[in-house]
Amino acid sequence: MRRALLSVLTMSMLSAPALAQDEVELLKAQIKALQEQMAKLQAKLNRLEAARGGKAVVGVKSPIKIYGKIKMDAIYDTHNMGADAFITKLPRGDRADRATFNMKDTRLGFIVDGPEVDGWKVTGRVEGDFYGLGGSGKDNGAFRIRLSYINLNDGQGTNIRIGQDYIPIASQMASTLDFLSMGASGNLWDRVAQITITQNLGGGFGVLATAWKSSATTDGVGMRMPWLGAKAFYKGDLLGTGKPLYLALGGAYRQGSDEIGVDTNDDKKLDKWYKDDVNDYLVAVEWNIPFNLFIPMGIKGEAYVGQGLTSRDFLVFTPAHYLDGEDVEELQTKGGFIQLSMKPFEKISFNFGAGMNDPDNDDADKAGTYEKNWRAFGNVLYKFAPGVTFGLEIDHQETLYDNGVEHGNRLMASAIYVW
Repeated sequence: MRRALLSVLTMSMLSAPALAQDEVELLKAQIKALQEQMAKLQAKLNRLEAARGGKAVVGVKSPIKIYGKIKMDAIYDTHNMGADAFITKLPRGDRADRATFNMKDTRLGFIVDGPEVDGWKVTGRVEGDFYGLGGSGKDNGAFRIRLSYINLNDGQGTNIRIGQDYIPIASQMASTLDFLSMGASGNLWDRVAQITITQNLGGGFGVLATAWKSSATTDGVGMRMPWLGAKAFYKGDLLGTGKPLYLALGGAYRQGSDEIGVDTNDDKKLDKWYKDDVNDYLVAVEWNIPFNLFIPMGIKGEAYVGQGLTSRDFLVFTPAHYLDGEDVEELQTKGGFIQLSMKPFEKISFNFGAGMNDPDNDDADKAGTYEKNWRAFGNVLYKFAPGVTFGLEIDHQETLYDNGVEHGNRLMASAIYVW
């Protein structure tokens, strides 16, 4: 019996190292698999964070990148510039100076890295700011939607965007510190609910088709159809600067009816209404040309002609239509802007620009609006630290009416932190 127990004990001791070695190899394999999974996850997080500098959040159905901007504007105006927080057009006779501190251009956004389904990569984006009550100065900021869309990309040149984004026709933006860019002074833009399909054709060339209608339309037009638009463009490093050159020609059209009321009893109440069909259109060219002339520089802008352009789609701040006798007519206009940018130092850049919206004078007088609205601006931006920029800007605005012209200046200092 003793001999049998000794034999069993001896065999167990001899087999223990083999079992321990097997367990070590298994643990090594498991650790290696975990390391590979962690590396893949970290690479995905790095890609998300590099997209726009935000931080990725996991633990939900899809990874979410959070980003934002903190901005304070200190403003001094020599004239009522249309709104305390941004420039529109100069009202007649209101020439009192004023100072404004504004925080409403602070923003918060989320980008959702969605799944890939049948070759289509799905992403989503939601972004808001604090201009929810229009920046009138009568509120402390109400959060509102700026951007809210679903994006589908097949990785082969086709992109579909569904939701609220910037209008895709006349898509250039002047680089002003003023929130409204050059709106009402030759820079057509707004953020609208849309469906836009973009197709890259190769060699930098592409086309897009779009349908949009502002979700905040207040122009009173009974629409039979939204704005329908198309654009052909080129985007590529044609000049070898490392930055893409962009050229585009686009247009949009809509048809509907508008109803305009008049006060026939002088009691400040509209008591008679006239309704008529309207046909509105826009044709626009765009350019953004980077080049090097001893220092990095660039010229960008747009030029357009159109009629029936609404303030809620293009920020022109004129009526889209007016009453001529008993007929509802479209207000015709033309305009554009041009900007020169330069970066002489690593942390310092300059922007200079001018633009104008120029309605037909007869149309403008009958509509009771301005005949011309133009602006010139210049600013300097200093990059204090990664994500932190300080800026100074001066804007000169003139609004011409049938009986005179209004002049105003804005001095503006901004502190910006993008994260």
